[in-house]
Amino acid sequence: MDKPNYFQSALSSFVTEAACGGAVRHLADLGYTLDQIVARLDYPAPRTKVQRIMMEYLYESHVLLREEPPKSWPVGKAQYIQEQDAYGRRTMRKIRNDYISQFEMTDVPEMTVLPQKPFLWKELVYDRGRDGKLTELLHRKCKENGESLSYISCPFGELDIDPDSRNGERRNTKTVEEVMSCLNGRQREYLQGIRWDQPVLYHRLDQRMREIAGKLYEAKVYGGVCYFIAIQEKITLLP
Repeated sequence: MDKPNYFQSALSSFVTEAACGGAVRHLADLGYTLDQIVARLDYPAPRTKVQRIMMEYLYESHVLLREEPPKSWPVGKAQYIQEQDAYGRRTMRKIRNDYISQFEMTDVPEMTVLPQKPFLWKELVYDRGRDGKLTELLHRKCKENGESLSYISCPFGELDIDPDSRNGERRNTKTVEEVMSCLNGRQREYLQGIRWDQPVLYHRLDQRMREIAGKLYEAKVYGGVCYFIAIQEKITLLP
């Protein structure tokens, strides 16, 4: 190991974190893509270092999971709010909120009780004739289940869709273009900013991912699984 280079790199990462780590996480919460975050930072941080901070935060906040749910499902943070009745009496009520998000339906219903192991899925296969348009089905399920406990599998790890991939090569270029061509610019940019460092990752089914999944499925370039943990439903989308 080249110690001077190692310590220089560690120092550089520390400086980047101190200078813009909070801003990166805040902008990620607001739904900005990686390139948008880089462009909005006051500190001139390299894209790769901003991506590292962003990726760490996506995992910490459970927007992304490395394992199939519910092996390590996220639970919203418990908070207390003060309420006052008509007689002026004040009480504290416990609520459970999802991690900050710019999208709707991020609150987990207060009475939602996460199932205990053993965990048994009710497994379904999506049928447009029975279930309607995919994006509408996913919207209904997220509203019923709670968005923070809804995930979709993303088998993008073999596509190298990030143009600045660390290996410097683009495998399956034709497949990449087929997958990306049906998406709008903001959707492509979002996927390209994520480091898909294993064959399959699991992304929270927020509004953006519901729209992306709907477009990919309609273009017949996606097949995967949607997980709704609170209601214990797993819906397979056949390619």
